[in-house]
Amino acid sequence: MKKCLNVNCLGEIKLLYDYGSTIRLDELNFDCTTNSYLKPNIYKCKKCNLKFSELVFQVSSNDVENKYKNVADHIYIKEIPYKHKYFNKLFSKVSGYIDGKKNILEIGSYYGVFGNVIKKHVKTYSGLELSIDGSNYAKQNFNLNIFNESVEDHEKRGIKYDVIIMSDVIEHFSNPFRIIESINKMLKPNGVLIFTTYNMDSLYAKITGKNYHWILPFHLFYFSTKTLKSIFIENEIEIFKVINDARNVSLNYLLNKLGMIFPKFKYIFLLINKIKILRNINISVNLFDLNVYIARKLNEKI
Repeated sequence: MKKCLNVNCLGEIKLLYDYGSTIRLDELNFDCTTNSYLKPNIYKCKKCNLKFSELVFQVSSNDVENKYKNVADHIYIKEIPYKHKYFNKLFSKVSGYIDGKKNILEIGSYYGVFGNVIKKHVKTYSGLELSIDGSNYAKQNFNLNIFNESVEDHEKRGIKYDVIIMSDVIEHFSNPFRIIESINKMLKPNGVLIFTTYNMDSLYAKITGKNYHWILPFHLFYFSTKTLKSIFIENEIEIFKVINDARNVSLNYLLNKLGMIFPKFKYIFLLINKIKILRNINISVNLFDLNVYIARKLNEKI
């Protein structure tokens, strides 16, 4: 019997969502704006309620890293003007923890959009990004300091940071527990962690169940706020603030996504998408299932 992947739990697991077939790693597209909605089976720990993909049992961290190294996400590049709008809003929510005296590390900096928003407000900015295409884009277009390496390799450099940021990244790791340990080691005393992800205990996630649109092939873990708080406190990091996180996308992008989520109505969405004047409209989407989490080391003051 397979056990929970949280070493501090090791409870029994059960199949939560069965999608009828086992997915192979070589079938998967790891672009973060993929239009593929191939879904892996999802398991749940009976003890701690942590949810995770069947792929966690099939892949190693090297497998996942190699997949991300080859990502070239052209859809994301087209969405960058809308990503800027979103990341400006995100910065306004967390700006109280970021200032001109802070050294910042962004884990999963991707194409550098958030880094471009942050860099003028901080002492130093560095990004970690496995995608070679994403790293090169961030360096060439935003003049950012990007390390094209894993979190574990970056930890070995011994660099300490005031603030570490992860935007929709924690769910992608094959071993997020090891990553949390690395984050703790890389944070300076009084350091802060800011990250975003979805909440599997949100009303929308519960209503949609196995049709929840954030169940995607490259998402390996599915957290709730409760499980996140538990996992982080086990690693001597305390989540002390949770903020709702709305997103900005183009109408074109939203309609394409809706066509994948609701295939019965795909032709209606395609028909609307043919109206060119509507394609570039900025849409704010808020289903109250996405959160910004702000955390600190235990027994330290901000």
